[in-house]
Amino acid sequence: MSQDDQEHHLPALQAPVKALDPHGVQIVGLGTAMFVAGTLLCWWQLPALVGIGKAWWLSTALVGSGIGTLALIVLLALRRRRLG
Repeated sequence: MSQDDQEHHLPALQAPVKALDPHGVQIVGLGTAMFVAGTLLCWWQLPALVGIGKAWWLSTALVGSGIGTLALIVLLALRRRRLG
């Protein structure tokens, strides 16, 4: 039996790295912006979407934009309360 046959176990350590956005504003803002862009794209291409039976994509994008906007408002208010 050689030394290479033994399994090497490294200790489990977690790096002391802070979260990039602990309040979640950046990621929710990015997601909301993507939904708004999707809404505009679906609205622009609505005749084509109706033609292939996918007009519901516009509704989905609108709902995603609305939920994202509400979430962004709530997160900004919470961040303001925590920081101020």
